Amino acid sequence: MKKRTLIILLAACLMVGMMATVASAKHVIKVATYFAESHPLHKSLLFLKDNLAKDSDGEIVMQIFPNNQLGNEEAFIDSVKRGTIQMAVAGGLIKKDELMMALVEPPFVFETWKQAKAAYTGEIGKEIVGDYTKNTGVLVVGYSVNGFREISSSVPVKTPEDLAKAKLRVPTNEIYVKMFKAFGVATVMMPMGEIYNALETGVVDGQDNPYTTVQTTGWWEVQKYMLESRHMFVANPWLVNKGFYDDMPANLQKIFDENVKKAIDYNWKISEEQDEASKKFLLEKGLEITVPDPAFRQKMKDSLKEFYEWYFETIPHSREIIKKMEELPR
Repeated sequence: MKKRTLIILLAACLMVGMMATVASAKHVIKVATYFAESHPLHKSLLFLKDNLAKDSDGEIVMQIFPNNQLGNEEAFIDSVKRGTIQMAVAGGLIKKDELMMALVEPPFVFETWKQAKAAYTGEIGKEIVGDYTKNTGVLVVGYSVNGFREISSSVPVKTPEDLAKAKLRVPTNEIYVKMFKAFGVATVMMPMGEIYNALETGVVDGQDNPYTTVQTTGWWEVQKYMLESRHMFVANPWLVNKGFYDDMPANLQKIFDENVKKAIDYNWKISEEQDEASKKFLLEKGLEITVPDPAFRQKMKDSLKEFYEWYFETIPHSREIIKKMEELPR
């Protein structure tokens, strides 16, 4: 009983200390994500949080809310626009306010991590922001990594014919629906938080996400197979409410900008490392991973001809920007 009382008192003291830290800070950043706490993205935000507190002498304090704690992606994007939270790490749904932002996830464009990093941490990353800030009052301060998307399933997928028989969950994003339709795949749109149950109950046969996400969400527990399709590389834009940013004095803006860059560099490094580690983990857990032969991947690519006709007509400047992406060193 005494031990339990001591634990409760220590927890209470810790909570009071955290509240005092937040209360004394001049600038509190609430940041929302849909990633798990074991994901490299969360680790990168912890890295940013520690460095911001240190370099600002406690004037900037971050509070991190992973796992959709502040709502799904659409909800927390809107919260940043309204200023009810100050920061979020988003995905492709950001395009609803600027279609060019769809270029954070173009299918079959990138072959290597080096090529993708050059695109999103260079001038292309700035170019695809378009009028997003003008339309929303939200800054895009950089891009971290989701990574190369693979397909997990409860049934083996070793051929294009196997893929066409599967029913897959996709994000609430018509780009994914049209892409998988081109592959001949039936899809079900649903938020990320509903995937585990849908896989477990057989509502869908599988889903597409990077190895790291499959590991950190626990989806491997209810899937037996993976196809290393690498059909899309996804970057995650970091969003910051512009009013909040503008309210910080110049010295704190500089500290914030420098540390965001450091955190994003750190994220790209650990994300690539974790991709390999997660693949190894999944193999050790008994998942069967199929690497498609060149003919299989080429058939997937070739099936996107009509998709890309629609894409180039829908997404402004996408033809020129994708050409720049494809020409980057690999």
